[in-house]
Amino acid sequence: MILLVLACSEPLPVVSAPDAQSWREEAELVVEGLESAEALWNEGQRSAAATLSERVYTDRFEPRIEPALREMEGPEAAALVEYSFGQLRVVLEGVDRTKVEARIDEIERRTRAVGEAAERAFPPPGQAPVAPAPRADVRPIVPSVPPAWDLADEPTAPEEP
Repeated sequence: MILLVLACSEPLPVVSAPDAQSWREEAELVVEGLESAEALWNEGQRSAAATLSERVYTDRFEPRIEPALREMEGPEAAALVEYSFGQLRVVLEGVDRTKVEARIDEIERRTRAVGEAAERAFPPPGQAPVAPAPRADVRPIVPSVPPAWDLADEPTAPEEP
């Protein structure tokens, strides 16, 4: 009986909208965490900055944003962001400000893009998803439309002899 109920129930969505806030707000929480890590790094607290960046990934990005990215763009895209977070942790332990700022900017830009796309693709319950805007560099295919056929000129069934 239980299996029958489970089989007839509606399947759970692959990615559900965040409970407390929008996808964009989730993305901004990741960005704020990265900015806090950068501030720690600027204060000379390199180890704390690296630890915070790891926590931003494991506590905020991975469980909340990454599933949407994985569903929309696939596991390769998610692996690239994961790799960027790993590289961030390495550069935060160094002294090169250019590398730190570049890596943080890259992750922030990517996170915001995922948040905006997820906002359209995975709306809160009761709202329909919105298709992404077409790329500007791609022209739509417009099929040629045949001329209107005159229905009165349709052939009739052959007469029987």
